[in-house]
Amino acid sequence: DLVIFVVQLQCTLLDIHALLDYIKILHPLLADPCSKPVGANPTWMGCFTKCTETCERLYFAGVPVWLIRYEDFIPPTMNIVLPVWLTFTDNIVRAMY
Repeated sequence: DLVIFVVQLQCTLLDIHALLDYIKILHPLLADPCSKPVGANPTWMGCFTKCTETCERLYFAGVPVWLIRYEDFIPPTMNIVLPVWLTFTDNIVRAMY
């Protein structure tokens, strides 16, 4: 029972830490975006999105972000640094993705 309590406490504390980071760091950058991108925070996990507007806002706020697109829908004017092919290992549940 003690191990489960400690695990739940750690999870709750990480949630609180993430919320405080969002309120203190990310929300002001999203509310009043900079004209140049802020350096990405290496301690953040980042996110995946299909929306270009969301991707741009998060990128300018310094959030590591990956834009998911089918190759057919990528406009020729879009700057692609490095295309990444989505792969799955045999040990994960694919229904989640």
